[in-house]
Amino acid sequence: MALYLDSMGTRLLKFTNVKCMDLPTSRGFTKYEYCRLKVVRRNEVELSLKVSLLQVPIRNLTTRLQCFQRRDGYRPFMYNILFDFCKLMARTNYGLSFERFIFDAIRKQSNFNQTCPWKENHMTVEKFALNFTKISMPVPAGTYRLDFTFYAYGVARTLTQVFFEKNE
Repeated sequence: MALYLDSMGTRLLKFTNVKCMDLPTSRGFTKYEYCRLKVVRRNEVELSLKVSLLQVPIRNLTTRLQCFQRRDGYRPFMYNILFDFCKLMARTNYGLSFERFIFDAIRKQSNFNQTCPWKENHMTVEKFALNFTKISMPVPAGTYRLDFTFYAYGVARTLTQVFFEKNE
């Protein structure tokens, strides 16, 4: 999370929680090694996670990215996208989209810089912090949850839920 002051007041974008789950359909396919948030300093929280891939190479990898806003519980909000993760990672001209926006922000702190077949035996995100000066989330102020469901060969394998707040 980062704090940014401007003439209009305080703007804040911060992680509040993260949950990582191997789904029942992932037996023998994936295993989360760690999934955590770490407070680095006031108003700065870093996300780190590592999921081991137990059957590589993976030639077919799809992702569902869903956005929820908290209003009497978490309700679907704007985005529910199913996309080919392999194509997203392979193309530099994938086009302007929410999934491109999210994964471009994460790319430098992850190993999401390769195409399929996915040959590494893990997927990692290390010390990724939200920074309002670099990431302008295209959503109004509020509390949100992003769900990342990864599918290999059409079967849901993992679910990562990232909770964050945006204040303006």
